[in-house]
Amino acid sequence: MSATDQPLRVAVLGDGPLTRPMLDALTDRTPGAHVVAVAAEGSTPNPSAITRAMGAEAVCIAAPVADRAGLIVTALEAGIPVCCPAPAAGDLSTLDSLILRAADAGVMVYAPNPLRHWLPLATMHERRRNIGTPLALFAAHRTTRAITGDLFTDLALPLIDVALWLVEAEVERVQVMAERLFSHGPGDGPDSADAALILLRFANGVVATLEVARSLPDNFPQAEEVNVEFLGRDAVLRANPTNQAITVTSASGTMREDWLPHPAVSIIETFVETIRTGATAPQSLLDARWVLPVLEKVRLAATTGEMVRVGGALRR
Repeated sequence: MSATDQPLRVAVLGDGPLTRPMLDALTDRTPGAHVVAVAAEGSTPNPSAITRAMGAEAVCIAAPVADRAGLIVTALEAGIPVCCPAPAAGDLSTLDSLILRAADAGVMVYAPNPLRHWLPLATMHERRRNIGTPLALFAAHRTTRAITGDLFTDLALPLIDVALWLVEAEVERVQVMAERLFSHGPGDGPDSADAALILLRFANGVVATLEVARSLPDNFPQAEEVNVEFLGRDAVLRANPTNQAITVTSASGTMREDWLPHPAVSIIETFVETIRTGATAPQSLLDARWVLPVLEKVRLAATTGEMVRVGGALRR
């Protein structure tokens, strides 16, 4: 515990899907934190300026992926610990630059995968040894079409990270089928796809089938849906983390309320506790370095339509 019992002063930057959950977690669920500034989209947030003006001691980034690296660099230059959900960068060169900057600055960058912070998936990870010899993994992440961003970086990368986290082996080969579900035209291709089926072959024989798609109806009661099934010789583990909810139907309609805390609660609690205790961030930028090489092979496989050998020891 730090020498002072004063709440940690935190700024939230960006206006993305995690902004509101992060603010709720900081305001209502984390006694050791206090929000001092919120810089939304279009306000050109500057962590250095926020630190000087508001005395922020830490930064949480909820901006789109394309803006995250720049915000991390500015926070590092100001010497402020950063919480930025994965992916912190969309390519290896940018990520490697961030890793070097963080090491030189001696500043913590916590880069959690939000999927790992859903309680059912965390429980699955704890109990994965109970399935015996692992055989296969299936995971799906579906969203509404209103969710913007790159299909592979925003949806596939966190799911690949979950697969590496659960299987704990090297990825040897990848194969991808990508397509557009709702619109067609001369620009059709992997970059414009809104659905993809990704096959990962691991060195221990496990085959992971990952489905990512913007296929939920626009009026679906939740913006995303995650399903994971891990098959072994002795047992099968299944998790549907985003479906843990209560629905109440009455004359006024149907109301849906989350049964489990949003992953942002666990992310914020971990971030604040890590700063206060001086511990090492459980998911650092270096940890993210293991996922992007696999994603790059996935992109290549989607472009060529062929199986691609990964090569090298790409495992945690």
